Amino acid sequence: MTRAVAARRVLWCIAGAIGLGACSHSLLRSDRPPPTVYALAPHPGTPAPRIAADLKVLAPIVAPGIGSARIAASFPDRRLDHFARVRWSAPLAEAIEQLAIGEFRARSGLRAMVPDRSVDPTRYWLEIEVVAFQADYSRHGGPPTVDAHFVARVGDAATGRVIARVDAVARRRAVANRMTSIVAAFESAADAALDRIVATTDARLARALTARRRP
Repeated sequence: MTRAVAARRVLWCIAGAIGLGACSHSLLRSDRPPPTVYALAPHPGTPAPRIAADLKVLAPIVAPGIGSARIAASFPDRRLDHFARVRWSAPLAEAIEQLAIGEFRARSGLRAMVPDRSVDPTRYWLEIEVVAFQADYSRHGGPPTVDAHFVARVGDAATGRVIARVDAVARRRAVANRMTSIVAAFESAADAALDRIVATTDARLARALTARRRP
């Protein structure tokens, strides 16, 4: 190898190292502000009469396009998109699971509610399918209407039977086209849909326990 070739190779190595450092620096450093994170919180309620049963809330099934932590919106051309620089505090399945547990603890009469990952044994389980959970801009001008459509199944692990099905739909219009108002509409719609699921689950399990006690 000549001295000229060796010198060129050294220069190429130095240039490559400098370029790699510059690229890494540009990838790791961003002047963009971090996304704003919103959490769905359960609304307070009056607990129902006590029911001697435990319930496991399974991980929800979420429709395609809305299952991430991004906050979804739909438009008149049937386009599904997401709001920029905002997100839920967790992927939607996890956020709805935790919200459902909070709603049950706030107003259900059941003895205990546990998440899907819990190792505690329970006779009954609840599975929620999130059919829709987005801000809908297709129905009118101005602020969107939030659609919350949850389909729930309540099952008996001992018999393998589904003992109740609940189709819960709630719509809430945001009072303004700003993110805090839209998130408030999301929370209100989810609360209304879950309230129906809680009430139906309590009523059905109370009847199931009564039937089991009969001779």
